[in-house]
Amino acid sequence: MDQIYKLYDRQASPKICIKDYFQQYSELLKSLMCHEVSKQSEEKIFQLMDTDLSQARILLMKQYCRYLILHIDNLTLPMEAANAEEKEKQGYVQMPETISDNVPLETIKVLKILSKETLQKSKHQNGIPVKHDKLKSSDNSVKPSEEFLVYVRVYEPFKSHSRLKYKISVPVLKLKSVISILGCQTLYELRQKIICQSDLSIIKEISEKPNQRPGPMAKDVYPSGFFYIEDTFYNDTSVPTNIDYSNIILEWATIRDIGPFKVATMDAQINSLYARFGFPWVYQHQGSCEHLIVLTDARLVTDDDVLISSAYPRIERIRPISGKHCIYCGIFNVHWVVTEHDRIPHDISYFCNKCFISYNYVDGKKVGNFKAYSYPCISELMTIIRPSKLR
Repeated sequence: MDQIYKLYDRQASPKICIKDYFQQYSELLKSLMCHEVSKQSEEKIFQLMDTDLSQARILLMKQYCRYLILHIDNLTLPMEAANAEEKEKQGYVQMPETISDNVPLETIKVLKILSKETLQKSKHQNGIPVKHDKLKSSDNSVKPSEEFLVYVRVYEPFKSHSRLKYKISVPVLKLKSVISILGCQTLYELRQKIICQSDLSIIKEISEKPNQRPGPMAKDVYPSGFFYIEDTFYNDTSVPTNIDYSNIILEWATIRDIGPFKVATMDAQINSLYARFGFPWVYQHQGSCEHLIVLTDARLVTDDDVLISSAYPRIERIRPISGKHCIYCGIFNVHWVVTEHDRIPHDISYFCNKCFISYNYVDGKKVGNFKAYSYPCISELMTIIRPSKLR
């Protein structure tokens, strides 16, 4: 892997322990942000202000501040005082901030209901799953300036295309999605957010009974997979019957004296990784479906982020999915994949539901020999995620 993609070493970061790096960075920020108001901190404040005041002027500033704190009305401008008097003359009444629920004010009740609906709507738009009106306190577990986010770019599977001009194979990379994940979360949770059409394929052949419910998706039948990051294979062991894809690779590497490699599980947390940012790693599933993944960025969580752990990992951006059209009418989206058809000159054909039934069935009976598989419709894919266009 390192030999094939060694070109990316120029843009990749040094190998770092993500947890140690952000722990040191968080402690550094705390030491810079926590200033005690004391005589010792006055010198630091004036250093930040890049000024040198005499003790007499400092004492005068303290007296002014104490006077303003004791007489808060002195902070009011004459224009503000005039506006307040005018509002009192016109009958404006300042509404108290907290009103008990038993007060019979219908307008306040309506405003409270509208504010709750607005809050719920904003949370749904930001991709936050809301199951109850009040979020549990245990969900608010993300602490700003302590936890961190890692951004992962996931690419579409690709094939090498030979270019005769240079006589080399250059892969054509297409970015699929960008996912943000907390450092305390696992690689298995990251995997759940990687959307691939090979996982959504229907493997059950239903040409004899096209009206029956489609069978399970490929991801439910073949849930095995692994991440390869640095020199470690992280296998999915969530299901006891999962196949260890890394085993055959390790045997191949041993014969050729390549390695050594390590083996772990997807239960490994993101903050436990020793990795290079900007270097391509591998996510493999469905036997031979490979995606390049790149850790592109990482930062501390701030107050402006969603501070609910259940909101992560989240898909920050995703490439819009372009659907196939029926090869006969050319209008509707594909609903069926047909193979080994004795009345079609090519092997794989794509049908919409209307054309599929009208061409292959007479009075509900199958005509000819072929195999048919339900195609995951684009509208069904859109219900899984709420994509935003990649920039």
